[in-house]
Amino acid sequence: MQSRAQACIEEIYRSEKKICICYTPDQSYLFPSFVSALQARRFTSRSLADIVILAFGIDPCAEAAFSEACARADIVFLSRSEADIGGAPAMLARLFLADLLPKNYDYFLYVDGDTQIHGPLDDLLHMPIPPGMFYGAPDPMTFVGDDTDRLSRTITSHFTSLGLSSSEATRYFNSGVIYAERKGWARIGIEAWKMFSNQSKESRFPDQDVLNLVGLPHCLSMSLAWNFPVYMNNIRVASIIQPRIIHYMSRPKPWEGTFPPWNAEVSAAYGEVASVYPEIARYWRSMKRTTWIRYHLQQQYKRVHAMITWGFGAKRRRILAYEQDLKQTKFYRRHTIEI
Repeated sequence: MQSRAQACIEEIYRSEKKICICYTPDQSYLFPSFVSALQARRFTSRSLADIVILAFGIDPCAEAAFSEACARADIVFLSRSEADIGGAPAMLARLFLADLLPKNYDYFLYVDGDTQIHGPLDDLLHMPIPPGMFYGAPDPMTFVGDDTDRLSRTITSHFTSLGLSSSEATRYFNSGVIYAERKGWARIGIEAWKMFSNQSKESRFPDQDVLNLVGLPHCLSMSLAWNFPVYMNNIRVASIIQPRIIHYMSRPKPWEGTFPPWNAEVSAAYGEVASVYPEIARYWRSMKRTTWIRYHLQQQYKRVHAMITWGFGAKRRRILAYEQDLKQTKFYRRHTIEI
């Protein structure tokens, strides 16, 4: 008898849909990725895109549990081995998406598992992508500019070590959310994997650095609304940018507890999902009380520090200027691109 998960997979091959929203977690990120995928399903028209989880290196029990949960949630679940990505860790799986995704998808929106979806995604998925191109939002590092503080000097040194020009450094994108044309991404992914494999030394941000070195000429700018660093909640820009995909880029994570700059409702989403899908609740990773206290104090400090160093100065102005420049382009007014 055919399983519900297998029936779901076969259905996408019969479908005329050509877009998917996809996640590539290992077992440690399966549960939060599922929560984000559920939110993506809720905020995306079913006629427009499928939701796909490509899991790597998970055990048979996890595969069975998440296959069933995904079938119930109208999410496609596929289990893969690290051998399918050259033995690389799951964080590099995005380089291989052109080969790994079901063949009927011409475009994909890749989303990191440490995200939450807080608004409709259809507007993003309707944005046209020229052949060979993709959309990426700027990494927070790009907004330090020519400041002279320690953080700015460190980031400038990193960009210089990569061989990026000052102009290229301002366009360095975050790889946590990528909206790509599949055929073009195939070439970018292959080249980035070769570059990663041939590195003589480990870079600070391994996959993101090589993707920028290869992909910058093919990257189209998109709003931070589609990849909003959660710390920016501290600097008075969220009401202006109106984020739809919020990215929890560093620890602590929202499934570990409620910490500034997010509220209890954000963290409660994981408990709600665990109650509805009890078969996967065991994969919700908890945090020790002593660690929770340390992170809570750390986040209180970071909130004040971010407000002072980002919220009332040049960095905040650069963020808002970037968003304003996007809105003023013909692309953002008419959803067309001039190349």
